[in-house]
Amino acid sequence: MVRAAAPPGSPGTATRADRCGVLLLATVAVAALALDADWTDLVDSYTVTNVVFGLAFGVSGGLIAWSRPTNGVGWIFLAGAVGHLVTAAAGVVMFYGIESGWPEVGSRMLASVYIVAWQVGIAGLFPLALLLFPDGRLPSPRWRPLAWLIVLSMLFQMTTGVVSRDPSGPPRAQTSILSVGLVLPTIVEAAGGIVASGVFVACIVSLVLRYRRGDEQTRMQLLWVILAIVILGVVNGQRFVTGNGPILFLLTSVLIPLSIAIAIVRHGLLDIRLVLSRTLLYVLAVSTLVAVYAGLVAGLSLVVPAAFGRTVAIGAAIVVALGFNPLRLYLRRLIDRAFYGTRADPTATMVCLGEGLRSTGDLGDVIEHARLALRMPYLALVPALGDRIYESGMPPAEGNTRPAGTDGRPGGPHTEVPLTYRDRVVGRLLVGLRRGERVLHEDDRRAIALIAAPLAVALHAVGLTEQVQAARTAVVEAREEERVLLQRELHDGLGPLLTSAALQADATSNILRTDPDTAEQLLRTVRETVRQALKDVRRVVYGLRPIELDELGLVDALRQRTRQPVIVGERTIEFVVRAEALPPLTPAVELAAFRIAMEAVSNVLRHSEATRCVITVSASDETLALTVTDNGIAGNGIAGNGGTSTPGDAGVGLRSMAERAEELGGSATGGPAPSGWRVRLEIPMPPPA
Repeated sequence: MVRAAAPPGSPGTATRADRCGVLLLATVAVAALALDADWTDLVDSYTVTNVVFGLAFGVSGGLIAWSRPTNGVGWIFLAGAVGHLVTAAAGVVMFYGIESGWPEVGSRMLASVYIVAWQVGIAGLFPLALLLFPDGRLPSPRWRPLAWLIVLSMLFQMTTGVVSRDPSGPPRAQTSILSVGLVLPTIVEAAGGIVASGVFVACIVSLVLRYRRGDEQTRMQLLWVILAIVILGVVNGQRFVTGNGPILFLLTSVLIPLSIAIAIVRHGLLDIRLVLSRTLLYVLAVSTLVAVYAGLVAGLSLVVPAAFGRTVAIGAAIVVALGFNPLRLYLRRLIDRAFYGTRADPTATMVCLGEGLRSTGDLGDVIEHARLALRMPYLALVPALGDRIYESGMPPAEGNTRPAGTDGRPGGPHTEVPLTYRDRVVGRLLVGLRRGERVLHEDDRRAIALIAAPLAVALHAVGLTEQVQAARTAVVEAREEERVLLQRELHDGLGPLLTSAALQADATSNILRTDPDTAEQLLRTVRETVRQALKDVRRVVYGLRPIELDELGLVDALRQRTRQPVIVGERTIEFVVRAEALPPLTPAVELAAFRIAMEAVSNVLRHSEATRCVITVSASDETLALTVTDNGIAGNGIAGNGGTSTPGDAGVGLRSMAERAEELGGSATGGPAPSGWRVRLEIPMPPPA
């Protein structure tokens, strides 16, 4: 079977790079044994560091290239691994050739390879990897010139290294075979160093910008690199200050490629926030105390006689010991504020939430303020009613993908906090747990419990706002429907009648003198047409509002409508209206009470076997009450469906009454009474204007 060649950016390419690395390691081992070099020689020649760097970059690059083939950071690390291992192999073989008396041209060729590979492995493309970290893409197209500058800077260092007069390598290294005796002017050499330093600083700035603008996942990935840099700085601090130090301390540099590999492949391995915050805490505390101790000893030694040197040291140690715990607590508050926000200070959390509530009316922005204040990976506000979810941050999920869901809730580790207002659950607050946490931290729990109450109030207020908006929309739609109905009634009913009357009146005037008999007939027709038009006008007006209400008021209008007994089949139904003196009622309350009473009366006529119906009207300062009771058979129902009036099976009539009452904040219920059926209406009385 013939296999197709793997593309350059495939796992097959990473496998070939690993094989090349194994071959180079074997070359280093064989050359070191043949040279009979001891450990000190291998360390001083940087062979050990180059081999370890090559292994670290190879393992890191291989993991990234295998799992994320499209991420350029892995391929850059593999190139760096090859560069480090080629440097180690070329250096050892070069020394072996010098010791064995090989021709000078061979050792100088190896020196050229050493210089070129050293530039690729040490600092050539590593800044480019930082620029592409963590997703393998530039932060934006504006950073493309910096990427080209990194490549050009590496080529400049290679070129000047191989053509320079002096050997660029460990002691006893040969001059490059391509050397032309070039001596760089001081200005050019300084400019090259400034450019290289500026490039590195610019790459660090890009990481800072990614952290500030990135999401929760990007920040967690960057914290891995920050942890490695902190450890590297602590271990090699003396070397960075003095320019010299133990060579093996440089091996801590391998933490950077390893941390980058973990950040890209498994950034959620553990709670990196906790590890980094505690590392920074004790590094800063110890460094500060060491500096204070040294300063105290040095300062007191200037004013205290030398004979009291031991006393000075002991006193400084006591001061440092007493100040350790306060300093630790102070630094812990600062670091926890940076990594965990205001969770240890619930008052500050409330202030941040209050700023969000004041500055915006969108609950999504409020949740964003709360999440940023607490540095939580995910927060979501889920109303009890409605489909909209207000969320912020990266939803927690098992693995690297978010499981599908119909309600947008996270599928990974999270906790739910119910939001209650007036003993009623108005929603839930979903809190995503940080990596490494199985339960919510106690400080987080206290802070979230404190903000739960205002969030519940805000959620309730938003619900009320939406209801008001829906009510306004319904009012506008109802008004337009009424206008359309009125327009149809006037245009299709009253309009033709009046037009016909006008035409008949014109015809009458034309024949009034020539044919009086026909004119008289036409006048009678005009008279009937006008009367029909008046009936239609009354019907339209009554549809808008019964005339009796405006002329007589609610109680007298009910009495006028029910003043005569009604014969239904073989039974006669008598109506009685009992009423107290009522305070002035608003038109809306009067109309609702009248319509509901007439609907109840209509149900008595249609569905009950009653012979007597009593309408009772009373009012207090707060409520208008209206009751319609008949002496029909209980269970025969006045709900409008000829049967029951249970809440779950209410008829059209009772539902219509309830809806009309609810529009004014009241209620209408129907059910069996001791002697028949009863409809009960209660409507709150609006305050006087």
